[in-house]
Amino acid sequence: MTDTIHNTILPMTDTTAEPEDYTGEDGLLYCGKCRKPKEAYFPEGKTFFGRDRHPSECDCQRAARKEREAAEKRRSHLETVERLKRQGFTDKTMQDWTFANDNGSCPQMKNAAGYVARWEQIKDGNYGLLLWGRVGTGKSYFAGCIANALMEKEVSVCMTNFAAILNDLAASFAGRNEYISRLCSFPCSSLTILEWSVAQNTAADKMMKVLEAEAAAGYLTCDKPD
Repeated sequence: MTDTIHNTILPMTDTTAEPEDYTGEDGLLYCGKCRKPKEAYFPEGKTFFGRDRHPSECDCQRAARKEREAAEKRRSHLETVERLKRQGFTDKTMQDWTFANDNGSCPQMKNAAGYVARWEQIKDGNYGLLLWGRVGTGKSYFAGCIANALMEKEVSVCMTNFAAILNDLAASFAGRNEYISRLCSFPCSSLTILEWSVAQNTAADKMMKVLEAEAAAGYLTCDKPD
């Protein structure tokens, strides 16, 4: 057991020397590049398994570690955003509905950016957003810009439409409540009502739970009738 402990712990106290490294006047190993110590003595002259020193990061090692951590953080972020977009959009082209790709034709787009900028306040206050206008005025793109920007902040968003939800609900009675609960569980949801007509009123009761939750926790887009 003692040998196992020694073989496991002692290598942790070793410092690997590079060809350009050198030993300073204090007896510690120094980095040959940044001239900072790569070792440090245990405080108060204490020893650990017969060792009086332990590894210490020089400036070069610290910079390399931070670079690795930043790269890993970027990789993890990109994977998270990719997953959120894959799960949150019903159409892959929606991933291109971003503020960066906006042509500036919608004067209200600044309000979409403001919605994202104040997301924490909006979420805490449980504020919803209703987009109302005629067909082709950019409501869905407006909502898509918000969705993409929030996903870039690693906020889970679901962007769907009235017809898709009705089709899913009509496909099978089993699991209907779970489906609605999952849809309403997103921190931010965008429900695009492409058309609201008398013919659809017969299915409106199926949507009330969704509409109530979406209006409170997300944003709706609705085409204005002619």
